[in-house]
Amino acid sequence: MSIDVRFEYLRAMQVLYRKADVTEKIRMLNEMQQVTGQTRKHLTYQMGRPDLYRRRRSRERERTYGDDVVAAITVIAGAHDWICARRLLPTLLRTARDMIVWQELQVESDVLAKLGKISLSTLGRILPEIRPKESLPRAYPGRRAETKAQQAVPETIIPWHETEPGHFEVDLVHHGVPDEDGHLICTIQFIDVLTGWSERLGIMGYTFDTVWQAVMAFKSRCPISVREFHTDNGSEFINMALITAFGQEMVDAQQTRGRPHHSNDNRFVEQKNSSLVRAYFGYAQLNTYQQLEMLNHLYADMWLYYNFFQPVLRQVARTAVKGEDHIVRIHRRQDCAKTPLDRLIEAKPPISKEIRTRLLALREETNLAALNRKIHGQLDALLDSAKAD
Repeated sequence: MSIDVRFEYLRAMQVLYRKADVTEKIRMLNEMQQVTGQTRKHLTYQMGRPDLYRRRRSRERERTYGDDVVAAITVIAGAHDWICARRLLPTLLRTARDMIVWQELQVESDVLAKLGKISLSTLGRILPEIRPKESLPRAYPGRRAETKAQQAVPETIIPWHETEPGHFEVDLVHHGVPDEDGHLICTIQFIDVLTGWSERLGIMGYTFDTVWQAVMAFKSRCPISVREFHTDNGSEFINMALITAFGQEMVDAQQTRGRPHHSNDNRFVEQKNSSLVRAYFGYAQLNTYQQLEMLNHLYADMWLYYNFFQPVLRQVARTAVKGEDHIVRIHRRQDCAKTPLDRLIEAKPPISKEIRTRLLALREETNLAALNRKIHGQLDALLDSAKAD
């Protein structure tokens, strides 16, 4: 607890302390003693102060570590290529003694004593002041500064209890690595959070033109109006060209992104990457245009199979429960399984009557068993093609 936070806490407690009876004051003093670590007598004095604010020192403390100590730290830190204080401190005194033996450092005994007593915080304050600008860059200087494209797209997470359709999580799955000609097939997948409606397209590479054509193909085929387009921070999605085109084409939709290095911000599409892409193809290498055509024919049938016939569960409640082992676990409750089409028909705002009639008619005229056999036949042919290549 910092000093400013402690004073803020004590000011809040002072208001209650002045209104409390003797028994309650004793209880409050016990609590404040545990929270702040200060003595009971000092806390009693603090509660009686008319102005409970941090006071400026009447006399500043003298400098403990002078220029001679700073000069010694400069030599030692320079020999260590200016590593951070936490790494430098444990061997600071030993290194000083070694450098004295090698006649790289000349200091008095009192300076050595101070090097052995210096605290981590003090060393951390000294190092930035003496580190030269031309020193080696830090290996991990912290989170990278956001690009202009990232700054233009807000960070957010689509809530699990989203109430309207049209909030899509989007991700890209690579099928292997580029071949000698630079060809690589990827799957771009779109998942609606409320209904579980899924769309997949195979694309060759992930340049702006390719990704944007896939987005437009998705928009033209999907029966749900896009309200949100949520991706990770990959450059295939977060770039100024796509942001500009998205704003011009989908004026009623918002483009958002998850936090860097937080893959669970896109948890719905990540789960479907596993069950609807990797479960089918694993890590098979796909590179040719013939395989791309086969993949998109397969995805067209999977679109019908998973959206019209495969029931999915949706989380409707979650509670934190502490077990006998004192570990808190999240208990989730799912609703009755329904197909994405059934969830879409029940959703608000509703889809148009024309779209509803067309989708229901398509389901009525589709043979589920035959569709399943066709999907597995296409999958076997595609995997055989990958093995042959």
